[in-house]
Amino acid sequence: MYSQKLFDLLTTKNLTITFAESITGGLLSANLVKFSGASKILKRSYVVYSAEAKKDILKVPASIIDKYGVVSKEVAEAMNDGLQQISKADIYVSITGNAGPTYEEDIPKQLAYVSIRTKDKNQVLKITLNSKIRLKNFEEAVNFTYKSIIDLIE
Repeated sequence: MYSQKLFDLLTTKNLTITFAESITGGLLSANLVKFSGASKILKRSYVVYSAEAKKDILKVPASIIDKYGVVSKEVAEAMNDGLQQISKADIYVSITGNAGPTYEEDIPKQLAYVSIRTKDKNQVLKITLNSKIRLKNFEEAVNFTYKSIIDLIE
């Protein structure tokens, strides 16, 4: 639902987007590449599921992960900082979180943080995921993120 609207909006406004995805594991980009012409709007997409990937690819400082945990506003922002260093686009989106149903110790449950940046706007949003079903939480995180991007650029 929101993927088509976001795709159309990005295409109409001639905007490009790049993603750094943890909790969604590539679903943000996968749902956009379903549409013909996606190469005009999607610049890059990185799946940085592990803390190691966040550090290696996006250069998220270990000190931030150690202090705040991988499911945090601070890590979402640091992911976006790194994303801007390795990709050029009009919109940068990073997302980190935990979809459940199993959890590691000291990691917030069913929670995600999304960082969305444009040239003149910057926001970090917190999502509480409501389902006990992992796949539904992925869908909720993707839809929330798409709607937030749409609201920011519309």
